[in-house]
Amino acid sequence: MAFAGQIAPLPLGAAGLTGSKNLALIRPDQLIRANNITYEAGTLQKEGGRSKYNSSVISGAPSILAGWDWIPSGTTQRMIIVASDGNMYRDTGDGSFSTTLKSGLTVAGEVPVFVEGGKELAAQDRKLFCFTGKNAVQVLAADGTTTSDISTPPTDWATTNQPTFGFIHEDRLWGGGNANDPHRLYYSITTDHEDMTGSGSGSLPIYSGEGEKIVQAMSFKGLVIVWKYPRGVYVVNTTDPSVGNWKISRISQSIGGISPLGAVAVDDDVIYMDAHGELQILSATTAFGNLGTRSLSDIAQMDELARVEFNLSDLSHTRGIFYPAKRQAHFAVAGTGNTVNNRRLIVDFNNPQLPRFALGTRDTCEALWLRKDTNSIPRPVCGGDDGFVYTMDEETRSDAGVGDEGLFQTPHLDFSFMEPRLGAVRKNGMFLELIMEPVGDFDLNVDIYWDDELSETITFNQGSTGAVLGAFVLGTHALAGSNLVNKKKRIRGSGRRLSFAARNSAAGETFSVAAAYLHFLVGDERNPDA
Repeated sequence: MAFAGQIAPLPLGAAGLTGSKNLALIRPDQLIRANNITYEAGTLQKEGGRSKYNSSVISGAPSILAGWDWIPSGTTQRMIIVASDGNMYRDTGDGSFSTTLKSGLTVAGEVPVFVEGGKELAAQDRKLFCFTGKNAVQVLAADGTTTSDISTPPTDWATTNQPTFGFIHEDRLWGGGNANDPHRLYYSITTDHEDMTGSGSGSLPIYSGEGEKIVQAMSFKGLVIVWKYPRGVYVVNTTDPSVGNWKISRISQSIGGISPLGAVAVDDDVIYMDAHGELQILSATTAFGNLGTRSLSDIAQMDELARVEFNLSDLSHTRGIFYPAKRQAHFAVAGTGNTVNNRRLIVDFNNPQLPRFALGTRDTCEALWLRKDTNSIPRPVCGGDDGFVYTMDEETRSDAGVGDEGLFQTPHLDFSFMEPRLGAVRKNGMFLELIMEPVGDFDLNVDIYWDDELSETITFNQGSTGAVLGAFVLGTHALAGSNLVNKKKRIRGSGRRLSFAARNSAAGETFSVAAAYLHFLVGDERNPDA
C-alpha cells in the first residue's frame, strides 16, 4: 500500500557548511555542522584518514613547525622538516629523520617557510631555502646533509633581523619581513639566488606608512602580491624589463594578511585569511594586471563560525595549502582556547560557482604541506605537536589507527521551501529515507531533532541489503558511484522543524550519503500544535 502522507526531499549540503545561527538566513541546501567530511564524488562522505609517517617519535617529541617534499633530482625524494627543538631534519624515505641538517635554530613562535630555488644555470644545484625569522636564511644544496647560511644576504638581514618569508618571482629569490625594515621587499640577481647585493639585486619599500609589517608576499600571474598586518594588500607589477618602471599599487587598505603561509593560489584566484579569521578571495580581472578582492567567508557567513571556533589571537600561525587532486584549500588554525593548530577550515572548489566549506576537527596541524605519493599525486601532510609527521587523506578512515568522527547536520527545516503553508503546521514524522553507497558493514548513527530537541537516534547499516560487504575504495572499486541503495527507517516524534545529524566514529568506518527524504503526515491545520 502506497504511503498516503507527504514526502519531502532534504537537500544534503549542496551549498556546504554555513556559520550562520539565524534560521531565517540558512538555506535548505546548507549544513549547520560539517566536521571531518568531504563533498567529493557528489555525496557526503567522511574525509580520508591519516597515518604516522615516522614510526618512532622524534627525540623529545617536538612540534613539527614546517615541512617540505624535497626532490633534488628526478629520482630522489626527501622529507625536510623544522622542529620546535631548533633542528632541521632530513628523511631519506624510511621515516626516521635520522639526518640533522642544522641545529641551534631559534624558531619559537615562528612560522618557517620553505622556498625551492637554485638551478639558475645548468651547472648549478637545485636549492631549498628556509626562512625562519630569527636565523640567517638556510640553504640546502641538492641532496646535501647540512645546510649553510645564504652566502650574500642584504645588509639589513643581520643578527636577529632576518626575513620571515620568501618566494621566487621572475627568476629571482625575494624575501622580507625582517624586523628592522618590515615594509620592504628584497630581491636577488637572476643568475644567483643567494646573491642579494650584486648588480641587478635590490629592494622595494611597500607603502611604508601603512600597516604594521609585511607578513606575506607571493608570485601570482607575473605580479607580486603583498599582504600587510593587520591591513593592506598591494601588487607589484614587474612585467617591465626595467626595474625603474616597476609599479607598486594598493589593492586594499581595509583588509590585510595574517601569516607567512596564510595565502594560497587556486587557479585564477588567491585565497587568504585576514586578521579576523575570514577568508578573502583575490581574483584576476579581464584587464591584465588588475586584481579585485572580496570576502569568500560572506558566501556562507563563516565569520560567525570563526569567532566561535578559532582562537583569533593566534591566527599568525595559520598554515594554508591548496590540494589540487581534490580541489580543496586547507587552512590550519588554532581552535578556541588552544595555541596549537587543531582546526582546519576546508574550502571545496569542485563547483567554481559555489565554494563549499567544511571544518576539520580531528588533526593537529602545526605544519601543513604537500608530498608526492607513489602515484605522483601531491597529498597533504601535517606536522603534529607530538614529534610525528602524518600523511593525510588516507583510504582508511581512522586517525593513526584510532577512530575519528565524521559528522554532518542539516538545518532545522520547516519545509516552507517545499510548500509555504508547511512552515506553519506541525509535521508528524513517519520515516526517514537515506540514499547511500554501500561502503561497508558498519552503522551510520542518525540523531533526529524536532524543534531543536533530540527526539531519538536511529541507525542505518552501510552495507548492501541482505549481504555483508567489506570496505572498499570509493571511485575505484566496482560498487563506487554506481550502486546506490535506499534505506528507510521508522521515526517517531513531531514538530514544526526537523533536523538530523549523521555520524560514525569507529576506526575504519565511513559513510557516503547521496540524498534524504522525510515521510510525514501534516498535523491538524486548525490546531497547528496537534
